[in-house]
Amino acid sequence: MSHKLFRKWLFNCVRECRFSKIIWHKIGFSSPSFFSTISAHDWIKEGENCARSIIFLAGLWWTWRHRNLMCLNNETWSITRLCININNSADLISSCLQNSTSSTPSDRLVRWNNNGNIYAILNVDGSCIGNPTRAGFGGIIHNNFGNYLPGFSGFIYNSKDILLAELSAIHQGLKLAINMGIEELVCYSDSLLSINLISGVTSQFHIYAVLIQDIKDLLATRSFSKFLYSTYP
Repeated sequence: MSHKLFRKWLFNCVRECRFSKIIWHKIGFSSPSFFSTISAHDWIKEGENCARSIIFLAGLWWTWRHRNLMCLNNETWSITRLCININNSADLISSCLQNSTSSTPSDRLVRWNNNGNIYAILNVDGSCIGNPTRAGFGGIIHNNFGNYLPGFSGFIYNSKDILLAELSAIHQGLKLAINMGIEELVCYSDSLLSINLISGVTSQFHIYAVLIQDIKDLLATRSFSKFLYSTYP
């Protein structure tokens, strides 16, 4: 594919498709002029020089990232989740660009948020990064007061599949919780696809059918009061 065709294809993905337009409207870019620029270069140039340039750049990044998740992982995020991520990224960028000498930052108290649960809490995540791509996973268990219990991490040899990394994180975290004798557990994962595969009926021909069944078998060995929750809406 030539550079010209690639830019046109990219332009269509991040601005012209129906889902992308909904995202832009939700974060405040609804003017007809925003969608009238024909050149991708001119459109990005106008966006980065506008009054809301930080929101624009954050929206550009998350729209492109979500497009990749849909195409490569068959994973679709809600508009609400995407808008939260865009605004959070914009806030982070803004705070980094602020002149630290212009004002004295105020103290901000933070604490562990157990979302009202009285159970042990397992946070898990998987990742794929680098060139060549390396897949890994990890997790941490807290009690309901936020006190650190154990943590774990692992590397998946010769893999670049984020779904495998997310499922492996849940699998290893669940085994660790069972070995610790934990009876009541809430697991937070940002992979809604993984949660749906474990919670629902999975085809025996699924590429990770064995791993998914192993997770279900581990769940069956304990009557966890609660188990799978998604971090995001």
